Amino acid sequence: MTKINLIPKEAIIKEDYPELTILAVSCIALLIIVLGYSYTLKVKKRIALKREIEAVQNELAQLQTTIDQIARLKAQKDALNTKKTALEGLIKTRLVYPILMEDVVKILPAGTWLLNLNTKTGDPSTLLTFNATAYDNYIIADLLQALEDSQIFKNPEISGITSAASDKGASLKQFSINVNYINQEWK
Repeated sequence: MTKINLIPKEAIIKEDYPELTILAVSCIALLIIVLGYSYTLKVKKRIALKREIEAVQNELAQLQTTIDQIARLKAQKDALNTKKTALEGLIKTRLVYPILMEDVVKILPAGTWLLNLNTKTGDPSTLLTFNATAYDNYIIADLLQALEDSQIFKNPEISGITSAASDKGASLKQFSINVNYINQEWK
């Protein structure tokens, strides 16, 4: 009698070595468990990172509102400091012109009067340009001498002395003077 074997060769091997099948299934199962565990860990880590990112973004949003408030307060502070500086400058220079006019009146000799007075304010000194009229050249010379001898008026320069007749027929001298006035404090 002839034996015909219809069973494939691999099945015969499996029957001869059943532990190989168990080992292969165990290895595959172990590999699936390890891969599943690592995948689960990565998913958990990803979820934790997303939550942490959301928490940081929420905290950042809260801090951004605080930063915006600080920026607004700083802008208000800068505006107030600008106003304060302007007010300090005004307070410092508010009495310059009254004191200047008192000093100009003190230095003008009798027989002289101002026609106009222009100023250009600086920090240590004010440039004065004034046109005046006097009865004669001696009064103009007295004015120039008084300006040169003064401690608060520096570098007087006279220009444009002209003669003019008054309404009563008297001869008047018109002139222009540029002088630096050293700004004075209120005494």
